[in-house]
Amino acid sequence: KLVYDPNLLVYRRPRHSLKAFAKMLLTYGRGRAEQFRLHPTFGSALNFVPPLFCVYLALLVVTWLIGKFGLFYLLPLGLYGLTLLAQAAAWAASGKILQGLGAIPLVVLTHILYGAGFWRGLFTPLKAPEQRPPTPVVLETVAR
Repeated sequence: KLVYDPNLLVYRRPRHSLKAFAKMLLTYGRGRAEQFRLHPTFGSALNFVPPLFCVYLALLVVTWLIGKFGLFYLLPLGLYGLTLLAQAAAWAASGKILQGLGAIPLVVLTHILYGAGFWRGLFTPLKAPEQRPPTPVVLETVAR
């Protein structure tokens, strides 16, 4: 049971390395897929966008390798690139030019690793609740 409190602030600690960030993304995607398997809802449909993006990228490589590649296949990737550039432009407009440009590869990495983790979570066996190790929950209070 969850209680909504509009005054509650939640902060996530940044990961100490790119490797730790990548592991977090894979784990998050896996966990989201496991939640979908346990409690599928129509609202979960958006969670399938990054995994389907991974399938699209894999199919791009396959079509190129077998010699059936056409420029038309790049249209979704071009739209994706334009969306990333629009987001970077929005960051630049707010005075965060370097952050916007630096974030582009991280956004792409996020989508790919989340998608890969999601596929892993869809097809790995789920552990029964009694087989899962207990996970401690630590609540910290921060004075404002």
